[in-house]
Amino acid sequence: MLRLFIYAFLFYIVAILQTVVIPHAKIMDAQPSLLLILTIITALRQGSLAGCLMGFMSGLLCDVYAPIEWLGAFSFAYCVVGFAIGQIEESFINLNLIPKIVVLIMADFLKDTLYYFSTEKTLDEIPAILASLTFPNAIYTVCVGTVFFYLMSLKTEKKVEIYNQGL
Repeated sequence: MLRLFIYAFLFYIVAILQTVVIPHAKIMDAQPSLLLILTIITALRQGSLAGCLMGFMSGLLCDVYAPIEWLGAFSFAYCVVGFAIGQIEESFINLNLIPKIVVLIMADFLKDTLYYFSTEKTLDEIPAILASLTFPNAIYTVCVGTVFFYLMSLKTEKKVEIYNQGL
């Protein structure tokens, strides 16, 4: 029950940062997706159901700012990404930073691809959109996500050290 409140609080903080701070932190029209980072962290730590729920909530927040005719497209994309990443166990990622970064890049491209398919973009338009919009946003998201993953790995390594000292 405590974890639920912790993740709800994290979602609240990230939602405020994503909607208030991040639009002012654009670099050449690219901005990171803190909601995607939180969805991936939740999915890796808690599994596919929690990742799917966090993805749905994150996507719903993004849908609020999207054009009304595509309501639900972000919810669908984030939900699928949260579920898919949740299928990967954290032990598979193995505390290494590089696999987590690769997962973050793949998740960002999967999210945007699903979103563009949901919004009826043609197969001819999607590669150009991915190259011009998704790629810069993915680079920015990876830079920010790397910091979060690194800080989480320090905390996890400290727990492992305490556990090993107890044995």
